[in-house]
Amino acid sequence: MRKLSTALLLSTLALAASAQHKLTRTEAYSLYTTQAPTRTSVHDPSVVWDPQSHQYYIFGSHRAQARTTDFYHWTSISPAIPWGTVGEGGVTSGASNQEAFAHPQVTRLTTAAGKQVSLPDFDAAAWAALASTDYNVDGNMWAPDIIYNPVMRKWCQYLSINGDHWASSVILLTADDINGPFVYQAPVVIGGFNGLNANSYKNTDLEQVIGTQATLPARYNKQGGWGNAWPNCIDPCVFYDETGQLWMSYGSWSGGIFMLKLDPRTGLRDYDATYPLTGSGDDYTSDPYFGKKIAGGHYVSGEGSYIQHIGDYYYLFMSYGGLTADGGYEMEVFRSKNPDGPYVDPKGISAIYDRYLMDYGTAGSFRGEKILGNYEDWGFMTTGKKTSYSMAGELSQGHNSAITDSLGRSFLIYHTRFNNGTEWHAVRTHQLFTTKDGWLAAAPFEFTGETVNDDSIASRQRFGAREVAGTYQVLIHKQGVDYANKETVKPVSLTLTEDGKVTGALTGTWSLTDGTAYMTLKVGGNTYQAVVVEQQMEPYTIKAIAFTGVGPANTIWGYKMEDPYQLAYLLRTATMPVTKGARITSNVNLYGVVDGYDNVSVEWKSSNPDILSDNGRYNPDAMTDDATPVDLVMTLTAGDWQLVDTIPVSV
Repeated sequence: MRKLSTALLLSTLALAASAQHKLTRTEAYSLYTTQAPTRTSVHDPSVVWDPQSHQYYIFGSHRAQARTTDFYHWTSISPAIPWGTVGEGGVTSGASNQEAFAHPQVTRLTTAAGKQVSLPDFDAAAWAALASTDYNVDGNMWAPDIIYNPVMRKWCQYLSINGDHWASSVILLTADDINGPFVYQAPVVIGGFNGLNANSYKNTDLEQVIGTQATLPARYNKQGGWGNAWPNCIDPCVFYDETGQLWMSYGSWSGGIFMLKLDPRTGLRDYDATYPLTGSGDDYTSDPYFGKKIAGGHYVSGEGSYIQHIGDYYYLFMSYGGLTADGGYEMEVFRSKNPDGPYVDPKGISAIYDRYLMDYGTAGSFRGEKILGNYEDWGFMTTGKKTSYSMAGELSQGHNSAITDSLGRSFLIYHTRFNNGTEWHAVRTHQLFTTKDGWLAAAPFEFTGETVNDDSIASRQRFGAREVAGTYQVLIHKQGVDYANKETVKPVSLTLTEDGKVTGALTGTWSLTDGTAYMTLKVGGNTYQAVVVEQQMEPYTIKAIAFTGVGPANTIWGYKMEDPYQLAYLLRTATMPVTKGARITSNVNLYGVVDGYDNVSVEWKSSNPDILSDNGRYNPDAMTDDATPVDLVMTLTAGDWQLVDTIPVSV
């Protein structure tokens, strides 16, 4: 038979389900290839699209940066995109970390309402050093966020300059080109003037916002208790809402995540915007200087806020827990109709805490949609290959960003550590899908160029019940993992029968919504709203039918290889009970070839069953010659696909 191209083979998947498709040995060996990713290590990756170069850039802590065209092959940027300073001759590239944040370019501005504002000559690194011992800014440039401002016609980098005891600030740097140099413009928000640190509020813009003060207002005079009420001014996320208003969320643990309006003309705080003073003690939900609280508080864990508008909602991503491999980092999702909240989880619980609670780990009081968590043995994450970062299980995923492209596809970009005994980390990208009830579900595998988007999910049924039915590897991202002991969740086997039942490690029911890719899955006492999509199982081009769903407490993933790929994978990886030209002198376990391979059955036919039966039973008494040729015909079946192979042996 003439060899078929992979594209032609795949096109037959669109034929009627009742047709029996044939796959030859030659076709099986050409059906899929290895497509290994090119990795990068960027902690706290913030993603942005550069239309000029047609590339995505990610900027992270400690000036780690990378770029890509496809989210799968990354190019690390080294040396880092430079800082700049301004002298008599204009912008000079190559400023050191020690020089770059000393003198802002903007010391006066006029607001849209005509208000004149004088800004401090704020040395961000020196401010942080006041509350620290042996301070070095090199290790304290954290979690920048990058956005293009069309009014300013500038790339705007919002950078955290971290200091001890909350003496941190978010500053703005701008550049004409995404590749820099980025020049320090002014601070956006400053913290740590707690009455105990040497940091004085007189050296900030506090009085430009709330008016001249004879002494530090009592509500800020928290000393060592600052973090119970007020934010640590790091981890900015800057975004335009659907009306064009520019916002910044920021904060880490401490008093929570706060939100400020920015002025698109300057990229800085909108000094015309006002916020009421709401609350008392340690429980403020709004403050004239720090803005509006949208999440966290009372030193409950939570940082790395990121807000992305997808479909009908603004989604707030946060990372709970600690960032080390045994720290319990995990991404939680909340949503709101408004950019500044209120944000709630799938149970309707607010993202704001009114008292301290442990919100992760085995002792946690959980809220938020845990979009994914510690997991291993998934797909080709193979046990025994823990030293490979592509194969080891993931731990402590977090500090993500998100983006939606021009085709309506949304993506989750995060860093992860690994279950291999190190603190090494790398970037991963999963596509995001919106479920029928409007929650975000992350694709079970990394993004490899799939074209499906939310519109096609809502309007097209890619797979019918007959195709979806089968045995799946299923993974439930549960709350309450034992992060200190690096607990991971591992897949279990579930079978979805064509009549809507679920059997196996869990039992329940499933159904599809006709004309869409929506699925409802009821297992383990939870109801999951899911989507069914085609995925590619990295690092191969093997296609799988996969589902991803959101329940009230957990999220769920499932996959099974598509039928022709399952046949090809078995043929290429299974240990065959017999090989061409082998001499058979004893019974052979022919049917064990499919052990461990879901959704595949096998049938054998012997050309001389009296000597070597269809079941592999060897009968030497039927021998008439010293060596008798026998053809064993193996028929592998997966759904509507078959692979028939003849193996000549002798007995």
